[in-house]
Amino acid sequence: MYQDDQGLWFCPDCIIEELDPAFLDEKRDHPGELKQPYLLSPPTKQVSIRLAVSDVELARRLARRKDIPKYQTYIKTLLHEALAKKARGG
Repeated sequence: MYQDDQGLWFCPDCIIEELDPAFLDEKRDHPGELKQPYLLSPPTKQVSIRLAVSDVELARRLARRKDIPKYQTYIKTLLHEALAKKARGG
């Protein structure tokens, strides 16, 4: 879950499901226009966290298996999914 500038909470994955697929069709975009809507890239903040070396290596292997080029992206996705699940009461 992410909070927008009006203080409302939203889930980017949920919003993507509600969007018309033509909206995300990059071939229809004109040069100079945004490739994707802003809401798909919420503001981020750089953080530093210590993880076990074995966890980082496992994340690298799993990310590669899923064709995700950066293991940090995979970890961020896992964290987001876990937080969203907890926020829903899961």
